[in-house]
Amino acid sequence: MSWYGGQSTRVFTRGSGRHLQGSQLEAGASKTTQDILSLDSIRSSLIRQEETIIFALIERAQFLTNDVVYRTESGLLTERTAELPEGAIYRGVEEKGRKLSFMEYMLMGTEILHSSVRRYTSPEEHAFFPDYIPDPIDELAKLQYPDNLLSEENDAASCCLNDALLKRYMDEVIPAVCESGDDEQHGSSVLADVNVLQALSKRIHYGKFVAESKYRSDPEGYQKLVDNNDVDGVMKLLTNAAVEKKVLKRAKMKCATYGREPLLTAVVAAAAAAAAVAAVETMNLAGKSNDLKLQPAVVEGIYRDLIIPLTKEIEVEYLFKRCGRSPPVRTAQIYNLR
Repeated sequence: MSWYGGQSTRVFTRGSGRHLQGSQLEAGASKTTQDILSLDSIRSSLIRQEETIIFALIERAQFLTNDVVYRTESGLLTERTAELPEGAIYRGVEEKGRKLSFMEYMLMGTEILHSSVRRYTSPEEHAFFPDYIPDPIDELAKLQYPDNLLSEENDAASCCLNDALLKRYMDEVIPAVCESGDDEQHGSSVLADVNVLQALSKRIHYGKFVAESKYRSDPEGYQKLVDNNDVDGVMKLLTNAAVEKKVLKRAKMKCATYGREPLLTAVVAAAAAAAAVAAVETMNLAGKSNDLKLQPAVVEGIYRDLIIPLTKEIEVEYLFKRCGRSPPVRTAQIYNLR
């Protein structure tokens, strides 16, 4: 569901992840909404997103924490610049005197540009500053997406946990991925932050597609649980412990593979499939290895403690709205408050 194509018509080819346009269309190339919302199709997309997330984390890990970029009173921006980037259009109640950190300023500026070229018209993309971004420019044709991917019931399709993600990214991910200190690579650090945040947001909010797919497979079961306000029951029905275990193992494997120098990686890549798994399992994944750019245990922790829990929270919120009820208030769980 790419947002950057030049044409307004998009269809999805089975398994390739590419888009066909105009004369490229062939018989049998299109996919139905049911195809796109199949759990196999969604899992395939989530697996591809793992590379994006891991490579983005590796990029951020090369810099120190650079805590100054996350503080509003850092001195990195002038008094005037710290307010809003050029092009920001505020749509809500005016916030007098709001100040942005250097990271927030660059993230908002990036979203302003991307919004103008249709990024946030895609159902899988969510802005961190939706109240400040402009509409797409008129010169670009409107992109068309398959109908009924997500339910509009009770505004379910608009569920978003980016506020919680942004807070927990700064509080948990940065200290886990980066060594403490300031290397003065503030701009490069924030560019890496933007890439990580956008990748994490897409992955987490894909939970809405998972929830819609599972709802369609058992609408009566989910409706009954929601009508009884059974949050734990919904969460239990959504949870597939075996799949989650595979996700954690695969994330560790990929980090151990991509985070090494090419010669070391080639040894693993050249092995037979079964031998490769065994080889990666012996790479000291649980401990710390000095020849890795990012420790696999850190990536496993990010998936286990942040990505998977927030994905399930967005699934629960979506399903409650999908079933016509207000979602439960779960502030402590979402923001990891203790």
